[in-house]
Amino acid sequence: MELLAPSSTHDPDLDPPRHRPTGPQRPPFLPQEYQRLVANPFLALLGLIIWFAAFWEALDSRNLPLVGLALLVLGAVGYLLQYHCLDCGTTGLLFRWKSHACERVLARQQAGRVRRFRGPNPTFQTVLWTYLMIGVAILIAVVLLAGRS
Repeated sequence: MELLAPSSTHDPDLDPPRHRPTGPQRPPFLPQEYQRLVANPFLALLGLIIWFAAFWEALDSRNLPLVGLALLVLGAVGYLLQYHCLDCGTTGLLFRWKSHACERVLARQQAGRVRRFRGPNPTFQTVLWTYLMIGVAILIAVVLLAGRS
């Protein structure tokens, strides 16, 4: 009598292949680890200043439709936030910084050269710039108010 091996419920024709880890595997590198990007919020700052002046003027003239239009335009200021690539000089929307891949970024990725100190990503850089600009605005307001006394 012949002994049969226990039957398996795995069908190699229909089921996906079983993954057998061969040892500790590194997670795949993200493309962001090879980018050299800097946030550029200054166009958005200029747009915000122009928006604030227009909104103030609309409130001062008591023009309700213009106030409503100014509030709608405020949403578009976010599209003025940009990033700048230090490798190729490209400037793009901040919302798309993760998908940027120029030739130098791809070459670093293929060579596996991850930069040791990458610094903060462009989104975090924009948050830092915002805090800095708010701090400067507060200092200017304090100096101007102290000068009136």
